Amino acid sequence: MKKHLLNLSTKWLLVLLYTTAFILLVLKRNSLFWNQRKASIALVRTVTDAQDRQSTFESFYTTGVNEELAIFKSLYSIHPDRNGDLTNQINKQIAVNDSLFIEAEKKAVGEPELLQLLSQLKSLNKQKEKSLVRILELIRQKKYQQAVTDYESNLNNLFLQIHKTKSDLLTKVAVNDKIIINEYERKIVRINNLNILVSICLLILLASLGVIIFRLIRLTRKSNAELKESERKYRKFTEQTNEIIEKCDASGRFVFANNFFKRRLEYNDEDLSRLTISDILGKDLINFDQKGSKDEVITHVQKVLKTKSGKRVHIEGTILLEYKNGKFNGSMGFFNDVTEKKELEESLVASELKFRNFFNLAPMPMWVIDPVTNKFLLVNKAASKHYGYTEDEFYHMTVFQIRWAENILKESEDVKRIKEETLALKQNKTAKFNFNHVKKDGEKIEVEVYTSPIQINDRQCILSICLDVTERNQFENKLTKAIIQTQEEERYEIGSELHDNVCQILASAKMRLGMIRTSLDASIIPSFNQSCDAILLATKEIRNLSHRLAPAFFDNTKLEEAFDSLLKTFNVEHYYNINMCFDINSKNIVIDQEIQLNLYRILQEQLRNIITHSKCTDIEVKVFVHNNKLYMNIADNGVGFIIAEVKEGIGLTNMRRRAALFAGNLYINSSPGKGCEIMVVIPLVKTN
Repeated sequence: MKKHLLNLSTKWLLVLLYTTAFILLVLKRNSLFWNQRKASIALVRTVTDAQDRQSTFESFYTTGVNEELAIFKSLYSIHPDRNGDLTNQINKQIAVNDSLFIEAEKKAVGEPELLQLLSQLKSLNKQKEKSLVRILELIRQKKYQQAVTDYESNLNNLFLQIHKTKSDLLTKVAVNDKIIINEYERKIVRINNLNILVSICLLILLASLGVIIFRLIRLTRKSNAELKESERKYRKFTEQTNEIIEKCDASGRFVFANNFFKRRLEYNDEDLSRLTISDILGKDLINFDQKGSKDEVITHVQKVLKTKSGKRVHIEGTILLEYKNGKFNGSMGFFNDVTEKKELEESLVASELKFRNFFNLAPMPMWVIDPVTNKFLLVNKAASKHYGYTEDEFYHMTVFQIRWAENILKESEDVKRIKEETLALKQNKTAKFNFNHVKKDGEKIEVEVYTSPIQINDRQCILSICLDVTERNQFENKLTKAIIQTQEEERYEIGSELHDNVCQILASAKMRLGMIRTSLDASIIPSFNQSCDAILLATKEIRNLSHRLAPAFFDNTKLEEAFDSLLKTFNVEHYYNINMCFDINSKNIVIDQEIQLNLYRILQEQLRNIITHSKCTDIEVKVFVHNNKLYMNIADNGVGFIIAEVKEGIGLTNMRRRAALFAGNLYINSSPGKGCEIMVVIPLVKTN
């Protein structure tokens, strides 16, 4: 019902918004109309002005041509009796030209390019006037040949420059006027397009407004119908709900009781007509004021009712006290049957007692920690006995205080992850983790910790069971070392056999082939050469394979050379850009030969993974020593992967096992598109 009322309000809000938008669009359309009218008037005025200006500059250009023609006639059509008329004609053209020049200057105001051309023309006119005065004087003196010579050498060039400048002026005027006219035309087109868009929007708004009003009418009718239906359902709910609902008058007699009340308490309407609320509650009545100005609500009411057969029913809920004219007029109660909840709470108390007995008597160390503060909340006797701390000492400690000091920083990050994983577990599920602990007397031990979420006093905690696996891990390490040693001996034997026996056989075969070369026919020499090349290639491949199987660690300083040789055998075709770096500390320190061999095998395995899966172009290998720890970092710029989605295979498991043989660790960092990075960390103090 609330949803429909909300929809109704939303529709009316939409009507208001659409109406506002319609008014704004109408105002916008009127504004566009007046803007279009102004632009059209401005365009007509601009076209008229452009025509007038172009006419002025065309006359200006024509006058200059006429002036030159008049001079030309006076020079080449000489009639003494007409000299005066020609001179007057020239002076008349000069006067017209000067007046048009002044008019052109007025038309070019505000246009720097036109004014610059007029300035050039003015300078040329001054030079022309000087030359023309000299020529007219020669004509008056009847020195016609000298006048012609002067015209051709000076005045003709000036007229050419003047005509060119006037032509540029005329072109520039036409271009500028065209630009202005086009701008007004574009403005009118834009206004027209916008006007069309506004008109379309108005039509859409009108159509949408009609649809919304139609739907509003339908929604209003539907809301009224649903309101009636909601009232009917509420009445039905009151009768059929699994809540206990009752109403009493001022004297405590029942006025109304729903079906669940009657069914749960085993009373019928006739029984309830003879009873009061005190008959069902007994002495556990509610104290309240008999006088009040307004109704009062009492929440979190917990009572015990008696059924007709004498059973106890625990209820929990709310009571509404009604007052009329300042006096108590009755009450109405809404309760939930919480009998099962109460019985469950009693069962939980008994279960908790059993848990505490099991917890305290368990033979393995157990404790409960607070996931927020990491402090011990509960510790059993086996934990106190195994670690040497008393229970009071444990309660003042955190889980980090039983960790190895050198691992606290790393394990603090792990603990956060472990807490998140444990608290996310479902009921009766456990998670297993490995840690390094230290007892009160300083003895270091390795433990397996099984964790599970547990609820204590409505607080989410973590239950941990510890199993000391120090002796088991030591035995497994010895067994792993023996297996790896056997594998290495087998690899050395195979590598030596390939190098010392098979390579010698191939070398002998090549020598024998070389002895019969001179006796071969020329037609089979190419096949002979191919056979020799195949033997050389086989020898090279077998030698590389034997070196990978049995690297030559003849002393404790060959690790860098062995790495370099291994990288070259994996990059024969130079497909990869390989960068290897050993810092000065790693070169100077004496590294145990077993560590060198296992680092070699880890690098060898990772190179296989890179070539098979990474699709990279760059490989970087770094070896360095820091804080008495040996670090080997192998990185590539390949496709990468999501660590959580990749299942560890035999290769990665072997790499971790080899690092663990020397109390070391192997870390992987990768993500899609960002390559993969493996870091091996081995403590040198312990291994040395």
